[in-house]
Amino acid sequence: MKRVLFSLVVLLLVLGAGWVWLHRAQGPGQHGGNTAMAANQDPRALSAAEQAAFLPLVCGGASAGADGYAHDCASLPGYPSSDYGGAGTGLGITLTSIAYGNFTGPDEAYVSYLGSFEPHVTNFGGGILFHKTATGWALTAWYPGNSLDGCLVLNPTGQTPFLCVRGSTGQGETDTVLAVVTATGKQTKVLAASDLRETMDPNANCGLRQAADQAVLLGIESVARDGAGYAAQISYVPAPIAEAACQAKTFASAPVTKASLPLSWNGSAVQLSSDHKFAPAA
Repeated sequence: MKRVLFSLVVLLLVLGAGWVWLHRAQGPGQHGGNTAMAANQDPRALSAAEQAAFLPLVCGGASAGADGYAHDCASLPGYPSSDYGGAGTGLGITLTSIAYGNFTGPDEAYVSYLGSFEPHVTNFGGGILFHKTATGWALTAWYPGNSLDGCLVLNPTGQTPFLCVRGSTGQGETDTVLAVVTATGKQTKVLAASDLRETMDPNANCGLRQAADQAVLLGIESVARDGAGYAAQISYVPAPIAEAACQAKTFASAPVTKASLPLSWNGSAVQLSSDHKFAPAA
């Protein structure tokens, strides 16, 4: 009996030592199935817990919002301008999306926002970069105008930019751009579109065409993942239809085609997979 008990004790000691060795070999951040480097994430809506964690870092004296904004702030800690954008319409703010990853360095979060203090030139919003510290999150910098709502990260791991569709409208002209964008606001244009049909000259798009075989890209609506690549949803007037409509000066009523434009990312640039020849944008 004593020999059996002794054997059980030895077995338990061996198993315990093995568990300790395995636990130490996995290292911090790996035990329990986690990995040392988290994957970069696409922007998504903030949870209630995330709102509670990040809002106080950028909205001093937060209270219930008005005029469509989630919160009103008494101050905006760290904002790059003393007049808070110069809009003069209060400090209403809504945190719209969040992405985690390695955007300028490891362990970062990027929060996009809408703000009553932002003017039209920044599309009434922007983004805020945070970094992880030993005690929680800390503000890195504000980037007015650099909202990443609806964007997609381009590299799953390591430092990554985003693939974004951005647009603006003024005096009847609607412009959209597909671009590679960094968290700090650097933008590299991939494709641009202009819709001039509602300007004072409804045939103004015809003046941008340089050849009869050029289609007219009117809009880039969105971008989404498509298998291993991406796809941009576009609206355009095919070259033969554009040529006839421009000759007849009826471009504003020309039928519009919607399509999905395949895209690929080679690690440094976005490549278009299209046979279309688009006229330059305005």
